[in-house]
Amino acid sequence: MINNLIITILSVSVYFVIYFFRKKISLLLNVIDIPNEERKIHKIPTPKTASFSIVLFFLASLVLNLFYNYFDNELNVILIGAILVFIVGYLDDKHKFSALNKVFFISFISVFLCTLSENLIISEFYIFSLDTFFRLESFSVIFTILCVLCLVNSLNLADGINGLATGLIFFWLFYITQIYENNLNLITNIILINLILIFIHNYRGDHFLGDSGSLMLSSFLAFLVINFHNQNINSPVQQNSSESIFILFIIPVLDMIRLFFERLINKKNPGVGDNSHLHHYLINEFTNKQALIIYFLAVNIPIIMSLYTSVNKIYIIIMTILLYIFFIFYYNHFLKKTHARKKHK
Repeated sequence: MINNLIITILSVSVYFVIYFFRKKISLLLNVIDIPNEERKIHKIPTPKTASFSIVLFFLASLVLNLFYNYFDNELNVILIGAILVFIVGYLDDKHKFSALNKVFFISFISVFLCTLSENLIISEFYIFSLDTFFRLESFSVIFTILCVLCLVNSLNLADGINGLATGLIFFWLFYITQIYENNLNLITNIILINLILIFIHNYRGDHFLGDSGSLMLSSFLAFLVINFHNQNINSPVQQNSSESIFILFIIPVLDMIRLFFERLINKKNPGVGDNSHLHHYLINEFTNKQALIIYFLAVNIPIIMSLYTSVNKIYIIIMTILLYIFFIFYYNHFLKKTHARKKHK
């Protein structure tokens, strides 16, 4: 208990040291978000150092675990993967990789992790509504990579309002610890505490996650879910079914799928950003604070219904998809035209 408290205090102290010296660190490492694009909401150069305390915690945990074996091998592999993805994100923050390059590097790291631990491969999943196991056989590694890329990309696309990506990761990690039995309370609690601090300062615009943070945390989350899923696959219940996991990520994933096909239909590069994300639509109608609250409600309400009520999860999924489609349709066919007329006047 005392050791856990000391580790927590040390982690929080490291966060505040990085926070107070964020400008010097960002200048030294050349990780500054300069608002030189139309899609940027902030007005002044901002350090991309928000996740540095977490990657240092990951490094310390990995080193200690190698000597003292506090956790199982899968966590070592997940931490290695998260650190490697952080490096990719850091280089992207400095040199601006193309979307295709990021997909390649994250796919390569995912394959590498799958070779280190079979428990990080989705070989089967359970759909509670059908009471059926689906076995993927030879497609398991490909399916695993697609799931990781889907979560990583959907979070990266949602990282457009101060605090949004950090809040999403916090909620997802919290709910995952509620869904699955696990022995990683110390690790997850320290990450959650860091995420609360990051959210407060990120919301104020003091520093950003950057791609180093968003890519690292989303890939860590993806493989953590896969690991917990495989550990509980032989004792499936409604709470840890595939439907529950899909509901966790449904809003950002829907937005990612819509943007991908919209850009293809409009003959645009799917990897090039624009102002058509869900959070952009919300910002056009509400203040940043209101948009953030609405987005969080849209994410949390289906999850709460899934975990804490007896409503059929398929109904929750269908209802969420229909409401999402309705809002996008209403915005594009009514609200956007209203904005265009006002701008024209």
